Amino acid sequence: MAKSTTHPKLVKAQMLAQSGKYNEALVLLDKVCKKDKRNADAWFMQGTILGNTGRPDNAIHCLQMAIKLRPNHALSYFNLGNALSSQGKFAEAAVMFSKALSLGMKNPEILRALARAEVNSGRPKQAIPVYREYLQFEPGNPDVLGNLAACHFHIGELDDAVKIYKLALDVRRDVRYLNGLGASLCQQGLFEEAVDVQREAIQLQPDNMIAHSNLLLSLNYLPNLSAQARFDEHRAWSKNRHVNNREIEIEACEVEPERKLRVGYVSPDFRTHSVAYFFAPLLQHLNAEHVDTWCYATSPRTDETTRRLQGMAGHWRDISGLDDAKAIDQIRSDKIDILVDLAGHTAGNRLTIFTAKPAPVQLTWLGYPTTTGLSEIDYRLTDAVADPSGQEKYYTEKLNRLSGCFLCYEPFSGSPDVAPPPMLENGFATFGSFNNLAKINEDVISTWSSLLQSVPNSRLLIKNPSLTDPATAQRYLSRFEQYGVSKDRIELLGLAPTTEDHLNTYKRIDVALDTFPYNGTTTTCEALHMGVPVVALAGESHAGRVSASLLSTLGLEELIASTLEDYINIAGKMVGNQKHLSELRETLRTRMANSPLSDGKAFAKKMEQTYRAIWQEYCSSRA
Repeated sequence: MAKSTTHPKLVKAQMLAQSGKYNEALVLLDKVCKKDKRNADAWFMQGTILGNTGRPDNAIHCLQMAIKLRPNHALSYFNLGNALSSQGKFAEAAVMFSKALSLGMKNPEILRALARAEVNSGRPKQAIPVYREYLQFEPGNPDVLGNLAACHFHIGELDDAVKIYKLALDVRRDVRYLNGLGASLCQQGLFEEAVDVQREAIQLQPDNMIAHSNLLLSLNYLPNLSAQARFDEHRAWSKNRHVNNREIEIEACEVEPERKLRVGYVSPDFRTHSVAYFFAPLLQHLNAEHVDTWCYATSPRTDETTRRLQGMAGHWRDISGLDDAKAIDQIRSDKIDILVDLAGHTAGNRLTIFTAKPAPVQLTWLGYPTTTGLSEIDYRLTDAVADPSGQEKYYTEKLNRLSGCFLCYEPFSGSPDVAPPPMLENGFATFGSFNNLAKINEDVISTWSSLLQSVPNSRLLIKNPSLTDPATAQRYLSRFEQYGVSKDRIELLGLAPTTEDHLNTYKRIDVALDTFPYNGTTTTCEALHMGVPVVALAGESHAGRVSASLLSTLGLEELIASTLEDYINIAGKMVGNQKHLSELRETLRTRMANSPLSDGKAFAKKMEQTYRAIWQEYCSSRA
């Protein structure tokens, strides 16, 4: 049994702590614990003060001792959970909070702490019932409703997310809830509604950079928005930019054209993400004698891919917890020569860092299909197919066209084997698309419906995590029915449990259909790697020409359409010639593996040469 006492020194320590004399209280408590190691009150009080004064390591030890001596003390578990949370040990913290609840400590504060721990542990599903229980104490609390909606969003329950965000907005018009509602609508494919919500968020808070970036990303999905209108919107964003730091352009430490370069990459996606499939081959093969690499992670999320990238990078910085001013100072202290944005206006971007010009030369590449709108970013890396001559007027950056494709793809290491076309066994053709639902607009649905009607007994398989949501799936089935395609010809699949399961689904389709005017990138590469030919419509802007660039690199120009009629005809002919389709299926993976699209060493050398040429141009301008 633990010894409980009203020891006079504990009373004095409590009075000292209440008056803010924490160190004096801790000295007194330490003496009590050393003299009476079974005094649970002393260990508990010491651990609580240490936790409240930002010393979680020592707090954890003391609170664990208190629990060992008094295992049914709910507040000890709660305080231990808080200390663990402050160290980022959210899964362990959730166990402590749950234990405190089981011991009868049920109040809004602990419910909220448990829900946050579950969310931060990557378990939003487990947080949902906790937030709902919290709402029994405070019905209509908009912050809790917003957090609950976010949990539903992250597990693909989009319809629930939309409804709950709207409940929160009924209580308070808040940019955070508008941002969440806009993202949910966009994932449902309701991008026009999402744009309306995002515009409201900007009107409510004009200097909110997240809201503005969300809007700009959504504009890429609008099929009828002109390139000029999209460009104007991006320029408007740059006028509202703001950073908490002096906007002073930094000069290079050594204006020497041939010296070793320090190149930094800024991204929230250094993890299992589409960006990593294209960034890894570059990072792996850059010559360390020519380029010193620095990765600036703007998201705290990590996984096995993160650890692999860390092993490739020369230097790694987690700046997710730094504000713009501190992140800018960090980059400047690292003396970066060329700073590369990999995110554009996608989620988690830190474009506001670039407005202060922390590096003398700044580029954008890979993660975003159009201009950033920032004049402080000097170049955009692309190629002549993705951005043909004449596109310069739609970019604030100078277009630097790489020779060949601007991408290099590294497939998933555990990719399953290629299978024969399923139509050989099924007796009917199956078309498929695994693209973002927001890219499947009305024109796409109309065109795919016409294709299905032109190919007797054909089927269409659409796979996307958003289709896990029943309401979203039903709406898409209804949209195809409006064009005369019955539900039994459409199969909708949601999130696959693993990457291998996801890739195995490609074995179920004969020909992949790309979206327009916003093409796939990773999905196009995945399909080709799995032996599935991709039919693409070449558009007018970069977003609609990426697949054309990828297919051209593989010598598959026969799959690139210039009109909707061509698109339908090419797809129909592909499934109409089983011999040719089978040959493609057998050879595509090898063709891709032997092409520049998979040659990481050659691509890295090309990028090194590009960096060097850009750097020499900078040095020449500073001579």
